[in-house]
Amino acid sequence: MKYSSAIALVLFLLGSFVLSAQSVYQLETNYKKSSSKSEKMNLAFQIAEKSLISNPKKASQYAVIASQLATEIGDKRKETDATYMSAEAEYRARNYSAAAGYYNKAWNVARNYGLSDVAINSMDKLKNLALKQNDYKEALKWSTEMVNYLNSNSGPGARSGGDAQRRLENQLAELEAENRSLREQLAQATGQSAFMESSYKNQLQDVEAKTQNKLIEKDSALSQIALEKLKADSLVRTNALRLKNLSEEQMIDSIVRAQQEREIQAQKRRAAEAELAQEKSEALRNILALVVGFVLLLALLMYIRFVAKRRAANELANKNKIIQEEQVRSNALLLNILPPAIADELKAKNKVAARKYDQATVMFVDFKGFTHVAEQLSPERLVEELDFCFSNFDQIISKYKIEKIKTVGDAYICASGLSDMNASPSDIIKAALEIQDFLLALKAERMGQGLPYFEARVGIHVGPVVAGVVGAKKFAYDIWGDTVNTAARMEEECETGHINVSEAAYWLAKYEFEWEPRGKIMAKNKGAMDMYYVTGVKTY
Repeated sequence: MKYSSAIALVLFLLGSFVLSAQSVYQLETNYKKSSSKSEKMNLAFQIAEKSLISNPKKASQYAVIASQLATEIGDKRKETDATYMSAEAEYRARNYSAAAGYYNKAWNVARNYGLSDVAINSMDKLKNLALKQNDYKEALKWSTEMVNYLNSNSGPGARSGGDAQRRLENQLAELEAENRSLREQLAQATGQSAFMESSYKNQLQDVEAKTQNKLIEKDSALSQIALEKLKADSLVRTNALRLKNLSEEQMIDSIVRAQQEREIQAQKRRAAEAELAQEKSEALRNILALVVGFVLLLALLMYIRFVAKRRAANELANKNKIIQEEQVRSNALLLNILPPAIADELKAKNKVAARKYDQATVMFVDFKGFTHVAEQLSPERLVEELDFCFSNFDQIISKYKIEKIKTVGDAYICASGLSDMNASPSDIIKAALEIQDFLLALKAERMGQGLPYFEARVGIHVGPVVAGVVGAKKFAYDIWGDTVNTAARMEEECETGHINVSEAAYWLAKYEFEWEPRGKIMAKNKGAMDMYYVTGVKTY
């Protein structure tokens, strides 16, 4: 009876495994056939989910694919969940370093987009990973980070009800208790380190004592060797005395015979060597003559070929150099007008299709009192000042992979989230802060010189845009849509020296910067809109 039950259990588990394998195989088949990004994303996520236990490596690969597709589509929830699943798969495969990286990424994305469940789970996993590796400082860091996060999301402005508030308070209490426990473990680890240092000193003293004993043994062995040397010297002196006792005539006779024998042998050896040298010399002369003739002929042929080949290579190199220089020059001119991806498409297809981006960030920078400053400067000097400012703006936005769209008079327009798919407005806000810092420093310099200076207003908004190339001869890359108009309204309602951000951009970057809410302000053709000033980068 027991055996039949065991057999039934094995058959059930085997059947479940086969069905699961068939399900994953079918999902992979559908994934390969699919051409829709959204469908491929969902199929990749399902494959990762079903493979999480049986094949963590495959689960991690498909979860990464799902996360990338979700980023392209703009599905932040699916992107966060897929990143978290990648971390879970790496954790099950015992790749703790990779798991920590994915948990950290999931925490950052979830924090920026208000996905508190994934953010809390990621911090908890990072804390457990640190404890698993006995890194109490890292564990304490993540536990403290979780307490701060829960505090920031459970204040008077939180949208949860009373029960959720009590659960957060209980969870905060548990985390604070856990923090105290981690600090105690860290103190114990410090005490253990001191104990190990004392033990190490004792072991060092034992090693020094053993080394001293070995040195004494070595001195004893050297003394024995010296005694043996004295015995050998005595034996040498005894042999020398024996030689002195031989008769002088016997010694002379022995030396003469030995000398004669050496001379006879030397004469025979010299005769044989001379004969062999003569034969070798004759053979070498013959071979050398043949080799020299062959080498000269070969050298002549190679020289003729080398000259012809070098002439052709130089001509080809000069032509290639001219072609490459022209290509570099044309590519540089094209990249000054169009983004890299658009330029590549234009070169490949000779045309560019208009594209819609669901979440792009647009920034307007406009100088205050431009007409007044222009009246105080010559046209040449005015253009130089504008070129200096806009060139520095170009350098600043290039650090954050932001696309410059165009300049209209004294207005500078740029956007992110286009070809680089950078949907978060954080980078463009950082660039705006650097632009205002640059203009502030330039203002101080120009005031010291008694010269006029520029001050600017900055407006930022996030939303869908359409981007494309217009014109048949002089290409112009531009963006269109209500998002562009709203960004312009943000700039118009901004005070000089400030950065005015719309409510949509604020919610996507609120955890990374310090803010000054402005409330609802009337905007042209838009009505009352919530606006926020950026006052700086948040420091933790």
